[in-house]
Amino acid sequence: MEPKFQTSFIPKSPVVSTPNNKPTQVYDTNIFSLIATAFFTVTLIVAGGLFGYKYILNKQIADYGRSIDDARGALEVDKIQQLLSEDKRLSSSKVLLDKHISMTGLFSLIQDLTVKKIRITELSYNNVAGIAALSIKGDSQTYNALADQEDVFRKNDSLKDSYFSDLRPGINGSIAFSFKATVMPDIISYKKLVESLNTNQ
Repeated sequence: MEPKFQTSFIPKSPVVSTPNNKPTQVYDTNIFSLIATAFFTVTLIVAGGLFGYKYILNKQIADYGRSIDDARGALEVDKIQQLLSEDKRLSSSKVLLDKHISMTGLFSLIQDLTVKKIRITELSYNNVAGIAALSIKGDSQTYNALADQEDVFRKNDSLKDSYFSDLRPGINGSIAFSFKATVMPDIISYKKLVESLNTNQ
């Protein structure tokens, strides 16, 4: 019997066995999609934070509003209005008192400062723009008395810019004169007069 020879060189079964693996897929990474995803994520986080912060602020505002309403309720609004009205009246009274004048102090001053042998026949007072001007007319028995009177008026701090004028012969040998001066505000102040009376009591 003749030997049989294999005429094909292709093996009927694989020489080396390989495991049955699935083919590997390769994914391309896009940098722009990563940036967009990161930006979207950050935006969501920021939006959530802002929403939470807004909620906290609204809650605080509501709490403060309730606190203010409670405080307002504790106050007596009618009593406050009454006190404000009384304060306005007191302020108005104070202004009137500060501006009110009294001639009593001026008359007392002239009486105290007038020397013997001097007779005052006329006295006038004028207040213009806050400046109190005093004008006196009188007569003196002698020139020495007139000189003494001038010295007394000049040395007194309540009378400023004092001067005698219009010297002329008077009745029965007397010397007629005119006198003018500026009166300091304290002398004619009604407020100062009241304070001095309270102090003396």
